[in-house]
Amino acid sequence: MNDTPVSDTLADIPTAAVPHTDARWQPIRNHFGLTAFGINAYTALRAGDRIIGEHDHSNPDDEQHQELYFVHSGRARFEVDGAVIDAPAGTFVSARDVATRRSAIAEEDNTVVLVVGAEPGAAFEITPAEREELTGAGLSVRPA
Repeated sequence: MNDTPVSDTLADIPTAAVPHTDARWQPIRNHFGLTAFGINAYTALRAGDRIIGEHDHSNPDDEQHQELYFVHSGRARFEVDGAVIDAPAGTFVSARDVATRRSAIAEEDNTVVLVVGAEPGAAFEITPAEREELTGAGLSVRPA
C-alpha cells in the first residue's frame, strides 16, 4: 500500500534545520514522493534570517538545477547575480542559468519561499545533499 499523500497543507509537511539556511526547511518533494522535479519550502521565522544561502549550480560534479522561487508569504530580498530584487508575497524569481549566483534574506517575520528546481533535459535524481539532509532530519527518502 502506498502511503504517499496526494493532498496536504504546508503545515502537514515535516520541518527540519539544514546548515545552508537560517530558515526551517520543508522537503515537499520528498513528502509527496515526487520524482520529476525538486520542490522545497523555507520559512524564516525572523526578518533578517537567511532563507536561501548564496549559491549557484555551475559545478559540473553537482546538480545543474534551474530554479524558480515563489514568495508564498512575507517579503524577501533576493540577490541574483548582484541585482537586488524586492520580493513581496506573490513574487516569482527565476534563475535559469546554472551559473547564476542567488540568495535571499527575509524582510519580514514568517516569510515562506517555495523553491522548484530540476536539471534541463535530464531525468530528475535525488541529490546526495538532499539524501543527507533528509537522513539528518530523521526522515526516510521517498522514493527510496
